[in-house]
Amino acid sequence: MPRFSATVLLFLMAISALGFEVQAAAVEVDSAASDAVEEAAETSEAPEAKEPAEDETDKEEAEETVEKKPEENGENDKDKPSAKDEQTKKKSAAKPKPFKVEGKPFNVEVELDGAFVAEQMEEVLLRPEVWKKFKVLEAVEHGSHVKKGDFVVRFDPEDLEKKLDAESIDQRLSELAFLQAEEEAPRLKKLLEMSFAKAKLTSERFEQDYAYYHSTDRPFNIDIANYRFKDAQEDLASQREELEQLLKMYEADELIEETEKIVLRRQRFQVETAELVMELNTASRDYALNVSIPRMDEFYRTAKEKNEIAFKQAKTEYETDLVRQVYELEKRREVRARSVESHAKLVSDKGLMMIRAPTDGVVYFGRCVDGKWPEVKSMQAKLKPLGTATANTVLMTIVKQRPLMVFTSFGEKDLPDVKSGLSIVISPVADDELELSGKVAEMDTVPGKSNKFKMQLDVDNSALPAWLVAGLTCKAKVTTYHNEKALQIPLNLVQTDEDNKKIKYVMRVDAEQDEPIKRKVKLGRKQGKMVEVLQGLEEGDEIVKEEKKDDKDKK
Repeated sequence: MPRFSATVLLFLMAISALGFEVQAAAVEVDSAASDAVEEAAETSEAPEAKEPAEDETDKEEAEETVEKKPEENGENDKDKPSAKDEQTKKKSAAKPKPFKVEGKPFNVEVELDGAFVAEQMEEVLLRPEVWKKFKVLEAVEHGSHVKKGDFVVRFDPEDLEKKLDAESIDQRLSELAFLQAEEEAPRLKKLLEMSFAKAKLTSERFEQDYAYYHSTDRPFNIDIANYRFKDAQEDLASQREELEQLLKMYEADELIEETEKIVLRRQRFQVETAELVMELNTASRDYALNVSIPRMDEFYRTAKEKNEIAFKQAKTEYETDLVRQVYELEKRREVRARSVESHAKLVSDKGLMMIRAPTDGVVYFGRCVDGKWPEVKSMQAKLKPLGTATANTVLMTIVKQRPLMVFTSFGEKDLPDVKSGLSIVISPVADDELELSGKVAEMDTVPGKSNKFKMQLDVDNSALPAWLVAGLTCKAKVTTYHNEKALQIPLNLVQTDEDNKKIKYVMRVDAEQDEPIKRKVKLGRKQGKMVEVLQGLEEGDEIVKEEKKDDKDKK
């Protein structure tokens, strides 16, 4: 262990006590100057004592070093600043440095996600007329280079050929049926005309019978019935009168009684016969007038209604059957035509069993949607051997890799500023150091999905590297606004009025005022952390962030 003399130890204790007093004084001063005071106190502390030398020379050097300390401390105390000065300096350092408003170039840039798209590409569309089943035998790979006329997909034609054979037979049968119907049409028409003529004749004859009954037969039957009754009545009266005359005559003459009896018996029989005939004719007349003739009236009335109905029905059937026959014949003709057309379409679909490239280029599976190829994976599964391709779909697209353009989209907030002809800087995602020049060529004026507006960008193809192909993505920077000398300030220095959120203001530093004053401002475009000031400030003004009440209370 190193050892010190008693004098050295006492001196070290005095120095330590002095250091503690300096620290206590510094704590009582404002906290802003505490660091400076502590630094001053540290200068007054004694350094670590060196290990005592083994000989007397080392002890003397140690004593000389300790004796010089008080003088040095005295000099430091004189040079040390006061606590008040340190507090003022600390407060000055705590205030934020004002921002000076200057006129500088101000650009508003919009960064968009896009994709490179070939200007020239042709879709290979599988659009059959009637055939729906396409079984893949072989197809070129995605990304293959092909020439116009090269095969790209080959399908299995077996089922289609079977269908063609079956339809050929059906077509012949349909043609025979049509020829037969066409041949029978005149005969059917003649039969319909004859049937209608017969019904018309029957109706006319009945009308004649009906008219004859009411005009002749019915009145005559009534007259006959009345006449027979009257004739019987007259005959009875005559026979009775003759009997009376015989009785009178026989009472006056002198004929023998036997002859008289014979004549009277015969006459009496005639009277009885006349009475019977009278009764019979009376009953016949009553029956004819009350039963037979009313029944005939009802019969003819009903028969007339039936005749009218039958004739109308026959006429309707005749007219409709004629039209139906025409339509059925036309239907058969249409069925035959459709059969021929369907067969022709099948023959046409047979040509789709081998699909060839419509142009030179690179094969991309599926179709291009806004510069992207979302169907590559699904089409790879469909176009493999024994896979099934769906009718009326784009199997692949033949792409010419030059020239390229860019498809992108922007949000509705950028709509007022984005215009055709604006310059664009395009950077492929594969090499963000590469910058390509371009401009806005076309843009939608109505929103699409997610309220996005599609936009087409023209690209300087002369600077395109060979590896850049359609389908790669990129970033496009569009300068939508430029002001060569715009007053701009940081967004975090802009405050919002609590009562009216539309009112914006800043705290402007005024040399004649101790505190910054509130100044209303009208803002323009924003870009990043900066915003353009249109009204309220001038170049050279200085602004600071508003000091909130809570911040003042803390101080």
